[in-house]
Amino acid sequence: MIKQNETIQADVLVVGGGTAGFVAAIAAARNGAKVILLEQRDHLGGTHSGGMVMMIRSMRHMKAPKSAEHKKVMITSYESSFEDEQLVFSIAQEYIDRMLEVGAAWGMTGQATARQLFDPEIAKWTIERMVVEAGVDVWFYAQVTDVLLSDNTVRGVVVENLKTRTEILAQVTIDATGDGNICAAAGASFEFGDPAEGHCQPMTLYFVMGGVKLDDTLAYIQNHPEEFSQDYVTTVLRLRDEGKPITVLPFKAKIKEALQKGDYPIPYGLKNVNPDTLTYMARPMFRNGKFRYDLISHNMDMAYNVDATDRKELTNATMGMRHVAVRMAAFYRKYVPGYEDAYLVHTAQVVGVRDSRRIVGDCTLNKDDVLAGKHFPDGIGRYGSVVDVHDKDGKQSLMLVEVGGSGWFHIPYRALLPRGVSNLLVAGRCISTDYIAQGCTRSQAACMMTGQAAGTAAALAVKSRVEPRAVNIGQLQKVLASQNQLI
Repeated sequence: MIKQNETIQADVLVVGGGTAGFVAAIAAARNGAKVILLEQRDHLGGTHSGGMVMMIRSMRHMKAPKSAEHKKVMITSYESSFEDEQLVFSIAQEYIDRMLEVGAAWGMTGQATARQLFDPEIAKWTIERMVVEAGVDVWFYAQVTDVLLSDNTVRGVVVENLKTRTEILAQVTIDATGDGNICAAAGASFEFGDPAEGHCQPMTLYFVMGGVKLDDTLAYIQNHPEEFSQDYVTTVLRLRDEGKPITVLPFKAKIKEALQKGDYPIPYGLKNVNPDTLTYMARPMFRNGKFRYDLISHNMDMAYNVDATDRKELTNATMGMRHVAVRMAAFYRKYVPGYEDAYLVHTAQVVGVRDSRRIVGDCTLNKDDVLAGKHFPDGIGRYGSVVDVHDKDGKQSLMLVEVGGSGWFHIPYRALLPRGVSNLLVAGRCISTDYIAQGCTRSQAACMMTGQAAGTAAALAVKSRVEPRAVNIGQLQKVLASQNQLI
């Protein structure tokens, strides 16, 4: 087949329309750039929407639990907590407010909870409206097949389908692919997984079960305080009575029983599981202005030691996780009160990849920077999430460590600049960090913040006719601050 060849030009090209990418595109367009946004799927928002990660963590500073028992209470209270300082506003808060207007988010206008819940299906539509209103040219089903590069300078990318080969030339390109695909193709250095063995954090495929009688489930929890802790039982029942979001933790006694009988699914890539270290969550979904206590979203670690940048590995892991979801639904029906007549509604469109490549930038944010709450002269936003690093081998529970210092750290602009490559910015979970710091910056609010900074910087670079590395930091910070981003 002979393909048509065409060349298109833009000021700013954003590759990837996920959590970071859609915000980057909006920011660049609102600051005067002609923007093209490429997305390989049929929706924007990535794991935020199609991945059914129905919460933005953490637009506020998050306190860490003081003990194992306190941890259970904290985990189920984050979604309704307006405590501590809110650090992330701007486009992220505007998005939440628009979701609130149409009954697709829980909370109050102008503020966000520590874990802000929303309806991931309506999120697709809301994001589309925001992006289109900003004047962004959106390309769905856009498969990037090559990067246009000369003298370590990115000139654009090639997009192909069965009909057309399109060269998109741009003054600035933003890699918001999550996996750092454009950066890697352009020759940027990157790190991968934990420094000891190179293993990445486990993956998740969210799944939803309908027909749940959650009050029966809560009655079981109430009758077994020795398993869940009395403080957790009191908290979760109070939140249910108040019609607020709740988090249901694992039924470890039931899991142990099911394991003995061969009825509990082992995650892909593991040979066994330790019920005592399992940490996963189930939450009622928020739809049309209220929580649906019969419709429960489940989030658990399902696939271990997978390279998300390897097509074959990711394919096998995805099929493995879907198999786990079907068997988890069967486990719940057989063992967990309230689920006797429940059914699997759907699994997520997008796999939840916690980490893969981390691009090496002009500055690498590290564990000590995060835990000390370090401030940087080129900071583009404040962040105060707990460090959330899931275990790589299923033997330990996840890490929840609080940010120190003033309760937040700066994300430096230099972490968005791939070392040795020009006309290229990176935003989202693959910015320049070490393995532990990425446990903070991979989360939704940080991705939205880095997306806004990258988009704004790209527009300023175009206006000033300089490459992103030469953008005036003071001017960038001033523009971000004027748009309600805390610096």
